[in-house]
Amino acid sequence: MDAAWACAVDRAAGVADSTKRFFLSFRRPPPPPPPNPGPNPIDVLKRLQRQAFYDIMQLRERQEKVEKVLTLFKSSKIGPFAEETTRVKGLVNFAGTLALRKKERAAEDTSGENSGISSQFAFHTTVRKKDSLVAELATDSRCLSQENDLIGSPLVLSKVMYLANVNDNFSVAAVPVGARCDDFSTDPSTREGHWFPSFHSSLRPSLLRKRHKHAGGLILRSQNFAASLAELISTAAKSSSGEASSIFTGFGQVSCRIHDEMKLTMSAAWHGPCVFSRKSKPAAGGCFDLELKLDEDSRIGAWVEAKKSNPRQLKWAVSLSDTPDNDLGWGVSVRRGCSERAPEQIQLEGFLNLHLGQKATLQPGVMFSLDGRRCAPAFTLQSSWFL
Repeated sequence: MDAAWACAVDRAAGVADSTKRFFLSFRRPPPPPPPNPGPNPIDVLKRLQRQAFYDIMQLRERQEKVEKVLTLFKSSKIGPFAEETTRVKGLVNFAGTLALRKKERAAEDTSGENSGISSQFAFHTTVRKKDSLVAELATDSRCLSQENDLIGSPLVLSKVMYLANVNDNFSVAAVPVGARCDDFSTDPSTREGHWFPSFHSSLRPSLLRKRHKHAGGLILRSQNFAASLAELISTAAKSSSGEASSIFTGFGQVSCRIHDEMKLTMSAAWHGPCVFSRKSKPAAGGCFDLELKLDEDSRIGAWVEAKKSNPRQLKWAVSLSDTPDNDLGWGVSVRRGCSERAPEQIQLEGFLNLHLGQKATLQPGVMFSLDGRRCAPAFTLQSSWFL
């Protein structure tokens, strides 16, 4: 009985299982899960936008900090922004004289010009917005002081100048090294070391071009009138006793504008030993220079120079020049007393002024030295290059 009942239960379970499988065969299988679509592009753009905005704000904050530091330096005049940038200007000059006759070498020896190559380098710095500090290095012995410790050096400090502009009408100049009379000129371009091709020594007397140990002076100017007064000190050669005396040179200049660009400039200098000195006094002397500036390019000049020991032995010169910046220029001069070796010699000179671009100038010329019945012609060539 139990066995029959168990067999019936097994059969019923098998029929139920078969019926379940039959109905399940009609159902569709569930679809597979979709693949991962990745991040949303809109979300990515929003995230990048937030990050870029954050970086921009960080850069802006850093820029504001830098601007505050720069403003602090400029307002307090400390640090690297206290002074203006230093300007540097270089000049290389070539000068030479070639006598046409070998027997007439005296023209070259007494011409008063030193042949050779020279160079100058000027450093100009603006101080306190109005003042100027100029330092100059030179290799030419003509630009050096007469002190024995400077002569012979290949490159020396030839000038140190400080120009204090108190206001628009009054200036004070101090030159502790390498002073010249031109440093106290009423022309600002001359005082600040503006180099122009005035090669020939006949244009200025030797006393105005001489270098001194140190100097100081005052400059007064207005719209149509200017005047300057200076005192320059140098050291004379040592005497037989081994003592050197000081030479004092007084300089004065007055300039007035006559009409438009026409300007008349009168300069005078007198040099001699100290009035309180009891030592052997070297020869004193003086000079007077007159220049009429017709315009920016044309000038007429004349000067005379004499020594107290021999007042009849005068040196003088007359010159006329027209040297435009962008065109062919010329100049002529006549002078007497070129050097101590030929005090009676008359020298005629003419030259052309050629501009080779903006930084080079060439001046070929011819020179005639007259000494009694002798005439010694020679060619001259001078040039300058601005670096």
